Amino acid sequence: MKQKSTFVIVIGLLVSSLVYSQDIHFTNYSYSPLYISPAKTGDFAGTYRAGANVRDQFSSFIEKPYQTAMAFADMPIDFGLKPHHWIGAGINVYADRSGDLNFQHTGAHLSLAYHYAIDPKYKTVISLGLQFGMTQRSIDDKNYNSGLTLAGLDDDDLLLLQGFNPSISDFNVGLGLKKWTSKTAYFNIGASMYHLMQSEFQFSGSSTLNPVDRRINGYAEYHIQSSKKLAFKPLIVYSRMYQFQNLFGQLNLEYKPNKKSTTILRGGLGYRTGDAIQFLAGMMYKGWDIGIAYDFTVSSAAQFNNNFGGIELGLKKIFITNKKPKIIPVLLCPTL
Repeated sequence: MKQKSTFVIVIGLLVSSLVYSQDIHFTNYSYSPLYISPAKTGDFAGTYRAGANVRDQFSSFIEKPYQTAMAFADMPIDFGLKPHHWIGAGINVYADRSGDLNFQHTGAHLSLAYHYAIDPKYKTVISLGLQFGMTQRSIDDKNYNSGLTLAGLDDDDLLLLQGFNPSISDFNVGLGLKKWTSKTAYFNIGASMYHLMQSEFQFSGSSTLNPVDRRINGYAEYHIQSSKKLAFKPLIVYSRMYQFQNLFGQLNLEYKPNKKSTTILRGGLGYRTGDAIQFLAGMMYKGWDIGIAYDFTVSSAAQFNNNFGGIELGLKKIFITNKKPKIIPVLLCPTL
């Protein structure tokens, strides 16, 4: 019985560590805006927006690495207390898998944001976003091995993993501020808090409750169009959950090969403190925005992964639909 209690504690600490330290993170959040903050829901000019972001981490030395896929869709709605206010509505879905036990974390969240423009020209906009959804965690007990199972014997501790499939309610909030400082420059800052409900889960046959701690995000970005061809976009992103934190800064460039062209080439360089150098590249072509990010590990983990930390691929597009005006025919009476 003592051995079983010890197993519960060890597995609980292991999974809790995965929940805390491996709450999904990306290098390029522009392809998953609703995950960094629900206040970004509907924060764009267009009819609707859709995108996806996939990440593969530690595949160079782990047989079953951390793999994440996320997709979103949102739209602005012309409704508010004043004519220059609007609402944003969207959805965000994701799936994350890691480790030999295939620890999976899936979720779906509905987002709603209210965008309060201080002035009719939208030079200053304050955004408040709310997000509610469900997340689910699971473990594949078929991949579980111990000294007993390897010897062909039954292991009672395996029962603790069987049926582990808890569903957890989730509630998140976010606040953002976007301000144009000139005709060619603006800054965008914000903060968000995830897992406000701090829901708990437990293993089969265990009374130990494992809480999902709150995660705090903060971001600040500045966009300046230095010429008709070149733009600079420095940004900082910070995230903290339990005792783990993630901080990185980036400098991204946008270049138009032709002043009249809609094609934009992108490149960037960043650094995640104590972890990796970030390389970013991408382009926008006919409204389609595609990007790739690569993490070059510089921490002590480099001796295990040969500096290959992770790679991401993102895609998004803003769709614009123009409604045809409804023309009511008018009958003219000829003058006699």
